[in-house]
Amino acid sequence: MPTNAIADVWANFQSLTGVTEVKKITEAPQQWLMEQPLTQALLAHPTGKAVLGWLESSQNVTAFPMLIGQCGTAFLETSHGINRAYNSKVYDNLAGAGEKALSVLTSTSTERGIYGDVINAFNNNLNLPELSKTGIKIDYAMDSAWSSINQKKLQMQEEARRLRDKYYQELQDERLKLNDRRRTRAKYNQVAKSLVAMGDAPIPSPKIVRSTTGTGTGTGTGTGTVIAHSNYDINSIYKDRILSIRSVPVNASALIIVPVVAPIVAVGGALATVGITAGIISSIASWFLTNCMNLIGIPASLISALTHCVTSIVLKVSGSSGAEALRFFAASALKANEALLMTVFGTTNMNVTAWMFLLGMAAPILIVSIIIILAMRNKTALSKTLYIFGDLTDNPNRFNLMVASMYDTNAIEILDKFKASAKEMRDTARLSMSQIVGLGIDAKNQYAVCYNLTNPDNPIQVTGQEAIVALLGADKVARIATGRLNFMDFI
Repeated sequence: MPTNAIADVWANFQSLTGVTEVKKITEAPQQWLMEQPLTQALLAHPTGKAVLGWLESSQNVTAFPMLIGQCGTAFLETSHGINRAYNSKVYDNLAGAGEKALSVLTSTSTERGIYGDVINAFNNNLNLPELSKTGIKIDYAMDSAWSSINQKKLQMQEEARRLRDKYYQELQDERLKLNDRRRTRAKYNQVAKSLVAMGDAPIPSPKIVRSTTGTGTGTGTGTGTVIAHSNYDINSIYKDRILSIRSVPVNASALIIVPVVAPIVAVGGALATVGITAGIISSIASWFLTNCMNLIGIPASLISALTHCVTSIVLKVSGSSGAEALRFFAASALKANEALLMTVFGTTNMNVTAWMFLLGMAAPILIVSIIIILAMRNKTALSKTLYIFGDLTDNPNRFNLMVASMYDTNAIEILDKFKASAKEMRDTARLSMSQIVGLGIDAKNQYAVCYNLTNPDNPIQVTGQEAIVALLGADKVARIATGRLNFMDFI
């Protein structure tokens, strides 16, 4: 996405400052991503390099400008939606509103495809079960983020004070006509309330004293004090649902959080819901933001909001309808910790506390979002050749073999192919088989996925090289690795 698209979309949101920081990221996306401490640390670590080496592939490097532009815009839209939910007077229970949005809808073919990509990212491209064992910990100091938020608050206070003083002077002008005075006083009240919310002392609206013809005495016609701590609700009120500027309809179901260190077994059909997909993405995001990135200076209770923000961005860029609901979860986490946040209001009296916090945390949010999306889109690690082995019960040195090739597919389709092939082998075999195993090999002849298919209706995913070797047998693995498999070895 061109960098000017970000400026164009957000040009009229004067209260939502900080967009320029996101725009700068899109101007040199490859340099920004590869120079991040998290990226450098992962690629410098032997295990991290083995798992995430595809980050440097020419295919992904080419995708950086477009992808980071998409993530940048999705980040701004998501932050805006979270800020709206944070200010909402419609929902007393924000997390409950998110759960309701996720619970009422069923899966679609598009959502199941995204689910398959997420499973593949977790189990294969990121190989989180293996990556979780490495103990990588990167210090990511957030002092500059807090300083940036404070600086933005000071700038917004100064701008509000300038406008307040300007409107104050205008209200003292006796020549100001009734309708113009009413509009100016409304602007004055708006700016003054935002300043009170940010800690300034209230300043009374000016009184106009006009001479009464023929009496020589003056009568006050002003309204007196129009701003005080106790007289105003100093929060922006949103009566509508939170919506993206470029909205997609909500279509989701129950959010389920999946343990990070365990491989995820794919499920199919109606069970592959948006809620389950969101839970897996949240697990990945949580691992990066807590177990991998040591976010120095940020209260731990606020990391949940960053996790839900990342999940919403990934869902939105992927085309999932669950992005809207996840904003409620992020807003709920921020609302529960509002005492830890810096109160910031815009000159339009818009409460931008949540917006400013998320803008300050743009770097970790964006980098984790981008890594997850790249892992979901990276097809080189998906199975290209599927081997289905059926070990003969009466002759352990012989076995049946089926081979299939698949391209540009996802984890669900691969599992469906494995199950169908295992059933076909079971139904057509002339001799009994002690076990059936499915092994997927990618284009680089690397192990991509393995299932125990002895019961095709209940496939069991097997991870880790030792477990795969134990299941298949060292001889088969050696012949696969050296490319010496051929049909004459079997049946």
